[in-house]
Amino acid sequence: MSQPLNILVIMGSVREGRMAEPVANWVMEQAAARPGLACELVDLKDWNLPFYAFAKPPAAGGYADPLQIAWADKIAAADGYILVTPEYNHGPPAVLKNALDYVYAEWNRKPMAFVGYGGNGGARSIELLTCIARELQTAPLEASVHIMGVWGKVQEGRFAGDDKDLRWIGHLFDEIAWWGSALKAAR
Repeated sequence: MSQPLNILVIMGSVREGRMAEPVANWVMEQAAARPGLACELVDLKDWNLPFYAFAKPPAAGGYADPLQIAWADKIAAADGYILVTPEYNHGPPAVLKNALDYVYAEWNRKPMAFVGYGGNGGARSIELLTCIARELQTAPLEASVHIMGVWGKVQEGRFAGDDKDLRWIGHLFDEIAWWGSALKAAR
């Protein structure tokens, strides 16, 4: 493969004191050692997408709102996505669901993987996001990272994954690289 895959690592929380930041930075550190992947960190705090109130997104493009156009361009340029998500009240944060709803066709036919924490390693959040990913016509991957005890793995603002976390993030990268390449060729 001549061009690396453009993978967006999306931080799914905007709360003050969020664990999404150290976890997403760890994902980016691990990704830096992976050939064939060009990961970009996307912080939803920087996007400040208001609650979606437009008409249903068109099949492809045709947006009028400048922020929606910019978000569509960002999502369309990617070959795949890794969502870093906490579990809030047995589900993903509203800000992440809102970001997923903002556009439609731009997500289609690309792999989506998940790194979850909180609750039971973010399992219930990831389960709901998998259903949403299917509706967005992405290819949600089985290779998820469920970080258990995240609060005990952050020291001085840095997350340090244990051996299990490292094995699973490696598997996630293998899968997103394979699916990303296959779906890019098919698109």
